[in-house]
Amino acid sequence: MTKTTGDTALSEPLLRSLDSGVLTLTLHRPAARNALSLEMLDALAAALDEAAEDDSVRVVLLTGAGRGFCAGGDVETLARGESIFGPMSDRPARVARQIEVQRATAVRLWEYPKPTVAALNGHAVGAGMALALACDLRYAVESAELRPGFSAVGLAGDFGATWLLSTLIGRARAVEALLYAEPITARRAVELGVVNAVFGADEFSARVADRVRALAKRSAPAVAAIKRNVVVAGHSDLATAADAEVYRHVELLETPEHRAALEQIRSRGA
Repeated sequence: MTKTTGDTALSEPLLRSLDSGVLTLTLHRPAARNALSLEMLDALAAALDEAAEDDSVRVVLLTGAGRGFCAGGDVETLARGESIFGPMSDRPARVARQIEVQRATAVRLWEYPKPTVAALNGHAVGAGMALALACDLRYAVESAELRPGFSAVGLAGDFGATWLLSTLIGRARAVEALLYAEPITARRAVELGVVNAVFGADEFSARVADRVRALAKRSAPAVAAIKRNVVVAGHSDLATAADAEVYRHVELLETPEHRAALEQIRSRGA
C-alpha cells in the first residue's frame, strides 16, 4: 500500500500510507473538516478489511487531513435534509445501510485484530468522535477536543457513540456529555482516561510516530492475543476472562516471537 499522491489525492476521501509496519489511514476531506461521506466510510471499511489480512501491517493509525480529525456528519448534507445513506423516502434502506457501514467501521475498529491508534490532530465531532473512541489508543494535539455534539442538532448519537462513551468514561459522565453536548478538551480527556497522552503542536507528529513505531515492533501474536483478552474481559466475569488468558498464554509459549524474546533476555544477562 502506498500513499496516494498528485492530482488523484485531491479527490481521494481516504489516503493510505504504509511505513515500518504502520498503516496510516487519513480521512481526507480537509475543506469539510473531514466530515464523513459514504465514499470515505466505504473506503475506510475496505482498508480495514485489507489490512487485517496483510501481515506487513502491524498497526493501523487513523488521523485526519489538515487541522481537523473528523467533523462527523456533513453539516451541508444535514442542512439539506438529506442522508448519505440513501433516499429520505426509504427509511428501511437508510437504516440497513447505516448499520452495515457502522459495523464495518466503528464496530470493526473496536474488535480489530491489530492495534488501532487515533491521532487526534484536531477536533473529533459526533460520529468522528465515535471512530476515535473505537480505536485502542488515542493521542491528541493539545488544541484538539472531543465533541459529542448530537443533542445540539437534535440528534441522539450514532456509530456507537453512546456505548463507547459509557464504556470509556462511565455512565454518569457519558450521559452528561451527550445531554449537554459540551466539548471535552484534550487535557480533560486525559483526566477522564479516554485520551492516552496530549502533545504540543510542534511535537505531535513526531511523538505519535514514535509511539506507533514502538508498538509495531511488538510481537504480532502477543498483541493480537492481548486485544482478544481485553475484548473477553469486557463482557465476562473474572474466572471466564482468566481462563481465556490461559489458552492464549499456552499458545504464545510456542511462538517464535516468544522464544526470540527469551534469547534476547538471556543474551543481555550473559
